[in-house]
Amino acid sequence: MVQETEAQAIASKVKGGRKGKATQPRVADNEATNESDTEAIDNNADEEIDSDSDHDNDGKQYNFRTLAKLLEPVPKLTSHNYYSWSAHIKSFLRCVPHAMKHLDGAYDKKHPKWNHTFDDALTNALCSTIDTTGEFNINYLILDIIREHHTFHNVWKKIENGLTNEATTISRHIALIAQLGELRMYNSDVQKLIQEIRTIQTESSLLGKPFADDTLFSNLQKCTIRHPMYKETVATNNPAPRVDPSQASARVAGSDDQNETPGDDEKDEKDADSTSAKVAAVMGLNAQEAGGHQ
Repeated sequence: MVQETEAQAIASKVKGGRKGKATQPRVADNEATNESDTEAIDNNADEEIDSDSDHDNDGKQYNFRTLAKLLEPVPKLTSHNYYSWSAHIKSFLRCVPHAMKHLDGAYDKKHPKWNHTFDDALTNALCSTIDTTGEFNINYLILDIIREHHTFHNVWKKIENGLTNEATTISRHIALIAQLGELRMYNSDVQKLIQEIRTIQTESSLLGKPFADDTLFSNLQKCTIRHPMYKETVATNNPAPRVDPSQASARVAGSDDQNETPGDDEKDEKDADSTSAKVAAVMGLNAQEAGGHQ
């Protein structure tokens, strides 16, 4: 009787539930428990299948066109901006599911979640951000890459190894020093000048050789001091003092009097007397010689 009463109570709960969702009774025997465990395992398997299907859907959703559109704001890669370029690429690819796994090499050809089509789309989109026509292009790297088929991870490592060696790093650091020295404040735009200095500082930091604050400040000061507007501003804020003409003439006369000392006049007179005496002596000698010949 007790079992029948419990069965009736469970049936009433099932009827009182929402339509279309019947509450299943809790099973007490082992066979029912095994069946429920089997259902849980089946549900986990379904979730894994769904995750794989999500990965496939991601590969279909992000094709070459969508990835290239996503990477359009990234500056073109040259031999001078690898560090800033790579930072931009990674920041954009972090929002694409599984993209960083392909970049880091966590998903290789042996991985169950490897997607060949998606990997090729990433590679082609990456190559679209490389400068091939400018002054500092890296065509030599592109030619090496397109000779044979590479994965996205392999292409990334080839570019990284080709542009981060010691010689390239030193050359880029020297170029940044020259670029900092050539800065000018055009069109009186101080904000633009500061932005350019910050850009150079950021790239030098990514290079691992940041400029000192004193160096940046001295370059900023040099650019502002040399600008014509700065000179005009200084002349306006500090006008030249007005001088009375009579006072100016008095100062000039006084300076002339100070320059002419009495000792100089006496010296000139003595020099004149000695010169006259020498001339008279020479004339006397000439007269004596003339008398002797007669």
